[in-house]
Formats: sequence, C-alpha cells, structure tokens
Amino acid sequence: MQLHRRRFIKAAGASLTGLAGLAATETVAAADVPLISTREHFDDDANLTAGNTATNYDTTGNVPGVDVGCVGDLAVFVHGWDKKSDDPDTAAEEKIDEANRELTAAGYGGSVVGYTWDSDKGGGADYGWSEAKQIAQANGPKLAQFALDFKYYCPDRSLRLVCHSLGAQVVFSALRVLDGTPDWNDGGYRIDTIHPFGAATDNEVPTDANPETFDAIATEVGRAHNYHSEEDDVLQWIYSTIEFDRALGQTGAESGRETPWNYADHDVTDEVGDDHSGYLSSISPLIVSHMT
Repeated sequence: MQLHRRRFIKAAGASLTGLAGLAATETVAAADVPLISTREHFDDDANLTAGNTATNYDTTGNVPGVDVGCVGDLAVFVHGWDKKSDDPDTAAEEKIDEANRELTAAGYGGSVVGYTWDSDKGGGADYGWSEAKQIAQANGPKLAQFALDFKYYCPDRSLRLVCHSLGAQVVFSALRVLDGTPDWNDGGYRIDTIHPFGAATDNEVPTDANPETFDAIATEVGRAHNYHSEEDDVLQWIYSTIEFDRALGQTGAESGRETPWNYADHDVTDEVGDDHSGYLSSISPLIVSHMT
C-alpha cells in the first residue's frame, strides 16, 4: 500500500494540496491537548462513512508538524475501547488529558497529542466489541498517514506511539501499513518508540507467530516496550471470555515464542494490580524512562 503525502494550506482555512486521491482534512473543535481525530469516520457496522477515505484524518488545527511547526519530540496517545466523544463518564478527551498530565508530570519534555477514534460504535451481545476491533484495525492506515505526514515535514524529530487497551490494535495495524509503504521506507523514517499498556490484543501478535507484525516492529520501530499486569481484571476475564485467548496486556508476549530484537515486556503487576484503567497513574515514570 502506498500512502499519500499531504500538505496543509492554513491560509485557505483547511486542507489540502498534495497527491491526487487524498481526502481533505477538516478542523474539529479545539481541545486542551491537540487532537488527531477520526470520529464519525465509521458507522455502527464498521464501514467508512461518506466523504472519508482509508487514510484521511481530522485535527484540531494545532497538531505539531501538520498544522503548526515541528517539535523536537512528539508522543501520540491512542485511547482504548468504548471511549466516547460526548459522555463525561467515558470521554476520550479525559483519557487523553490524563495521558498528557501523567507523562508530563513524570518528566516527559516533549509534546503530547491525542488520537481519538470511533471506539464506541456497534452494539449487540458483545456491546460493540466486534465492530470496535474492525474499526481499530481500519484506523491503522489513518494513523500511518499521520506518521508519514509528520515525518515528511519533521524528518529529524522523534515520534512515539503510546496506547492503552484496544488502542494497541490501532498502533500495530499502523506499523504493518508503514512497513509496506514505499514513501515511508524510502525516506528512512522510523517510529522512535512504542508503548502499549494493558494491550487488548492477542499475546502472540508481536511474536514470530504473526510474522507481519513481528517484521514491522523489528524494522519500523526503534524500541518497543509492552507493559502488562497479570491481575488486569478486564483482560483476565472479559477479554479472555470474548476472544478465547490471552491478552498481550495481561501476559506479555506468548511464552515460548520469539519476539523482535527491539521488543521488551515489562511486568507491572505490582504497580497496576487489577486496575485496567490505572496504568497511566501507576507507570508513567517507567514509560518516560523508556523514551530514549
């Protein structure tokens, strides 16, 4: 798959010049933390909605590299399942604000932006889990497009991906897309570090049992750090019941399998315990220590 570079014309109020076939980028409502958004790009059946493409995304107009000037170090935080745009109890922006607050307090000196997506679509007996998984995977090319855009305009700056729960599927999907993207590889670009925690994806995903992801991590990432808690109640009970498998965020990479040379598991059971929502408040200093 070949992604298209995008240019932004802020003087015209929005979006786009660049290669043909790339949909325009819209500006969404401003937030405390800059946002990359693909909200309402998918319907309840996990299909793209009218006017959206496999790779377009929206922003709040203040995202470094694509809307405003480059920053030295950028961390993109991708939230997890069932985070809504309009429910204060499960608001995506609250989780994004928490990521910014905790990572900054832990000593991260770069800039944090949020990546918010349709993780609350679907319904039925599994409460929309099946559709959310499909949408997470389909967000991979959109996140990959942002990574390409950022690196194209800021090639010497650091780019990191931090993700919680089902957001890990967005990130791993993006890495697979980038691994097959000539513009990315010809530019010699890399994601400096990735940091999944409480990852709601099967524990064989980063191993040699899944060669496409294994190779993408090995070639497109500087260092990959996965944080897992054996007592994570959401992953231990809900994930394993729905998926009939164990989650990467509970066990780390599947035992007995080879992992990429640049991949490391970190058992944070003592710090996190059974609190699936408590990783950021518990391990942000550890995450920041790995952002090198």
